[in-house]
Amino acid sequence: SQYANSPAVENEREYWQRLAHIEVASLPKDQERAAGQPLLVRDSETVTVAWSEQETRLLLQESHRAYNTEVNDLLLTALGSALYNWSGQKRVLVNLEGHGREAIVPDIDITRTVGWFTSQYPVLLDVDGTSEVGQRIKQVKEDLRHVPRKGIGYGILKYMSQNDALSCLSLQPEISFNYLGQFDQDLEHGEITLSSHPGGEPL
Repeated sequence: SQYANSPAVENEREYWQRLAHIEVASLPKDQERAAGQPLLVRDSETVTVAWSEQETRLLLQESHRAYNTEVNDLLLTALGSALYNWSGQKRVLVNLEGHGREAIVPDIDITRTVGWFTSQYPVLLDVDGTSEVGQRIKQVKEDLRHVPRKGIGYGILKYMSQNDALSCLSLQPEISFNYLGQFDQDLEHGEITLSSHPGGEPL
């Protein structure tokens, strides 16, 4: 709450306001959903793609070297390229998720705090599918690096700020993206285990 109403978030507020004023078209759809019509699990589809061990190793251990990237940079570049090839749209808003554990208050030690405090924030993918792949990767990497404090301020400002002039915090991307990272080593060393209980149906 203190952070949401502090001068420290002023630059973040300006960033989100600029993002809100960029014109982004909606993605094409086979059928438009009527206003108020609920989104139901029974209407959803799951598409599963499996990579080979070699492809996975190249992504996680080799591919970042060319442009000093993170896995997210590459996956989001691929997503932006696929969306461009499908829709012809260069700019697409995507909802990203973070762990919400950024050290925004200097005198609070979160190293012994257990939990994943999901933060969600919109990112503009600006991918020109006609440009060279390396250029696309560098563009996405730079755009992601400009997101202040890995996006944690978006939700804090949206839900906790006393500033009423924050209509810019109502962006609703049509795509959500989340790369959870690697759990293999944690599983191998017994640091975490997969639950035997089902997760239940999503709401």
